[in-house]
Amino acid sequence: MSTNRTLAGMIVAAAAGAVVAATSYNAGANARMAPSPTRVATVDLVKVIERLDERADWEVQITALGKKIQDDYGAKRKALEEMARKMEGAGEAERLELRDKLAYEQLQMEQWERLKKIEVDRERALMWQSMYRNVRAESQKLAEAEGWDLLLVNDGVSEIQLQRDSKTPLENQAQEQIVRRRVLYAAKSTDATDSLVVRMNNARGAAKAAAPAAGAAAPAPAAGAK
Repeated sequence: MSTNRTLAGMIVAAAAGAVVAATSYNAGANARMAPSPTRVATVDLVKVIERLDERADWEVQITALGKKIQDDYGAKRKALEEMARKMEGAGEAERLELRDKLAYEQLQMEQWERLKKIEVDRERALMWQSMYRNVRAESQKLAEAEGWDLLLVNDGVSEIQLQRDSKTPLENQAQEQIVRRRVLYAAKSTDATDSLVVRMNNARGAAKAAAPAAGAAAPAPAAGAK
């Protein structure tokens, strides 16, 4: 009888051990199968763009273009004014001829002005397109280097802005800005704005330093080449 109880106890203990082992194995397997936590960082995109050397370079280029257009406009306007003064002192036949010419030149100038506005607008669009493309490229490199799975734009860094002189009702302005926001809170420890700016400006500097060297190393065109 005692032997039977001992044997039964051993069987129960073995069964319990098997259950514990199975449970431990399943827990370990589940832990191994569980996805690792997502590592996230954020950037203040407005601050990034404001501090980019690339933006400063673009602004210098676009400002120079605007200055040239302004100078050309002044020269054209001066020529039209001179033609108008000449027309006032001309004879009847010459005045009619100058009037037609002045009207034609004014139309040409207006068309030229429209085209130049389009040119400046295109350059500014190219600036934003280039900066955003480079922000995305360097963001990927930074995230891969730091082991981040996501690098998000922190759009919750500023308050809701209301423009009282706008035709859009203030309530609509507030609602539109709220529904567009995606980040309600981000800890300062997740902010990668400075790191991204430094990385992008370093890449810009390296590219500008390499450009003259590449140009100097380029072979001269063959004689007679066009």
